Amino acid sequence: MKGMRRFSWLLVGGAVVAALVYAQIGRPNSDAFLRNRNGQALMQTYQLIQDEYLQKLDQKKLDAVIQGGIRGMIGALDDQFTSYTAPTSSSIRSQDLQGEFYGIGVSLSLQPAKGGGAQIIGVTRGLPGYNAGLKVGDVITEVNGQDVTKLEVDEIVSKIRGPKDTKVTIGVRRDGSNAVIKFEMVRQKVEIISVTKAILPGNVGYVALETFANVKVFEQLNAALKEMRDKGVKKLVFDLRDNGGGLLDQGCQVAEAFIKEGPIVFTRYRTQTKLFCEASGRVQWSGPMVVLVNGNSASASEIVAGAIQDTGRAKVIGESTFGKGVGQNVIDLPNGGELTLVTFEWLTPKKRALNKTGVKPDIEVKDTRFEVPLAFEGTGVKPGETVTLNVGGKTYTAKADEKGKFTFSQTLPPRPQSEDRGQALIELEKDAILQRALEELK
Repeated sequence: MKGMRRFSWLLVGGAVVAALVYAQIGRPNSDAFLRNRNGQALMQTYQLIQDEYLQKLDQKKLDAVIQGGIRGMIGALDDQFTSYTAPTSSSIRSQDLQGEFYGIGVSLSLQPAKGGGAQIIGVTRGLPGYNAGLKVGDVITEVNGQDVTKLEVDEIVSKIRGPKDTKVTIGVRRDGSNAVIKFEMVRQKVEIISVTKAILPGNVGYVALETFANVKVFEQLNAALKEMRDKGVKKLVFDLRDNGGGLLDQGCQVAEAFIKEGPIVFTRYRTQTKLFCEASGRVQWSGPMVVLVNGNSASASEIVAGAIQDTGRAKVIGESTFGKGVGQNVIDLPNGGELTLVTFEWLTPKKRALNKTGVKPDIEVKDTRFEVPLAFEGTGVKPGETVTLNVGGKTYTAKADEKGKFTFSQTLPPRPQSEDRGQALIELEKDAILQRALEELK
């Protein structure tokens, strides 16, 4: 949720001097900052760069120096969910708000990944990135063959986006490996379709919620649940797999669709814990149900799954979730930039913390829907030598470079998808989690 509180002591343009610090952050905080030797050193460093650095810096470069300082402070927190967005990203933010852009349908952490690049924190079903096989946790290191590890995240986003129906090749590191896996995609218009649905064998309803980043999530969910009731569906599979989260208030409303009464989520700040929302009798589905999750279920998805689990409303089936259990305020800065700052964490109705631990399923089942691409690397062979590996009865080869290093990455065919993005494409024979869910509902 977007906070309107503004911290504005970080200034760009002109010298950062004590008077401005006093004026912007208030006397008590500014006194503490100026008494701190590191605070004094920060201000003095900027002043020395401005006055005595060999090359006279123009205003654009001076602004970049200060923005580098801001990023340094954020980076020192070692928190992937706290980030700084530079003013130059305003056009990208405008595109996001308008929805008038063409891309691959992935969400990136605003904080650069360790080692450079941009980490994927969300993948939208039905869009090119999802269909190609990108997943949460992948780190984008190449775009169209260009190394982007030294670029800011907004610059990487600009390279990924482009004209409609144009090709883009994304290279990623996966699971800590340095081997680069490449995916070729065709840019499509990114439109948020929050709910997909289907009727499963035995007249079991299936509703998948793909994102909470849509103010109409609750409205779309209610429409899907009404359709299920109208068709005589008595049991429901509610799928939150690959849902990277979004708006907290939408998460509360979605949980209310299934939970009759009681707390849904608490928020714990530095000094206090508050009840954020509770069920108020707006149940839209009271029949038997199960909830599906995987390692890509994050944020608001974990709030909903955790609330349903804690209240005993339904069993959670699948993999442990991502563990994104903190919330941020987005604060507008005087230079046109934005500070996304972690200020609280979420707690389930039983006040369980979710950050870095996630929701543990009641019934643990590995997500088997999609093949994992093979990637390997190595060193110590002769330059130009061909290396042969046998994996699962299949033979793969890679050629060593001039330094004796070899890498291999497998390209998988696109994931199948429904032509109607509102209709879920079910491949039950490949989906162990869904198979177990249907057994549970018998």
